[in-house]
Amino acid sequence: MKNLLEVDSVMISFNDRKILSDCYLKCETGDIIGILGRNGCGKSSLLKIIFGTLFTYNKFIRINQKVYSHPYKHGNLIAYLPQHDFLPKNISIKKIINIYIANETGKEKITSDPRLKNHLKKRISELSGGELRYLEIMLLANLDVKFILLDEPFSKVEPLYKQVITNLIMEYRSTKGFIITDHDYTNIIAASDRIILITNGVCKPINTPSELEHWNYVPIGTFS
Repeated sequence: MKNLLEVDSVMISFNDRKILSDCYLKCETGDIIGILGRNGCGKSSLLKIIFGTLFTYNKFIRINQKVYSHPYKHGNLIAYLPQHDFLPKNISIKKIINIYIANETGKEKITSDPRLKNHLKKRISELSGGELRYLEIMLLANLDVKFILLDEPFSKVEPLYKQVITNLIMEYRSTKGFIITDHDYTNIIAASDRIILITNGVCKPINTPSELEHWNYVPIGTFS
């Protein structure tokens, strides 16, 4: 059975400046939706509103036909990767897995992962940017949730790990829906089925990469 996340009528302002205005998007199991936009356009704000940790009077979040005001308070709905690192630095990878993952199948999946199994005794502080991001996303992917929001999963990540993270997202799409955003538009385009550009507070569906030129997100000639 496919799960369905619907987001509509999202509006938010900061200091009398309207950031988002009547945004709409839909994500189903198997979808990887990429959100692009310039700095300060509201990408992170939109993810936090969907997750339920950023308050706004104007929003409509519905999952499988049920409306939620704070989806994160319902443990089996949505997981969220913030821009900043969120794991304690002085704890080993193995201990983090045991704390974070409740089911044995998930624990086994992570501890046997080729990129992690030989480093389980390492502390989080010993990981590179790519290794840490990979572990964080692996933890979220093995939670019993229907949707995963990833805010800048490719930021401060070595080039090799950018492809590894894309492959990881692809691996788990069969059971979850993903909404991802990043300044690295090349990786967002490569990983996503659908692209949404936030411009002037509105979510614009992008059908071909060259449309990003039309909306002045990238220089003319980048894709055409």
